[in-house]
Amino acid sequence: MNLLFICTINRMRSCTAETLYAANPALKVKSAGIAPTAPNQITPELLRWADKIFVMENLHRAFITEKFHDVNLDNKLIVLGIPDFYYYMEPELIDLLKEKVDPHMAH
Repeated sequence: MNLLFICTINRMRSCTAETLYAANPALKVKSAGIAPTAPNQITPELLRWADKIFVMENLHRAFITEKFHDVNLDNKLIVLGIPDFYYYMEPELIDLLKEKVDPHMAH
């Protein structure tokens, strides 16, 4: 399964999620950001590659659906509702990611 994690700058939340889930050999995992300054910017190719797209906030979903309206996102875009006040690999963020992402992995 191909997982894509998206946040704003692609330095804290989505990078933590990528590191966390990339440890599972059954998964292919990438992360990206919506900001022009993100090291890995979101692209239509990344969106098409992913089986599941996890965005941290509603603003990320809105950005993607507006900018990439020609990409079919049906049943693969999931809003996690994780605000931008965590650091990379912060234990609270790891716990929150597991709590929000793991239920979607059973399908």
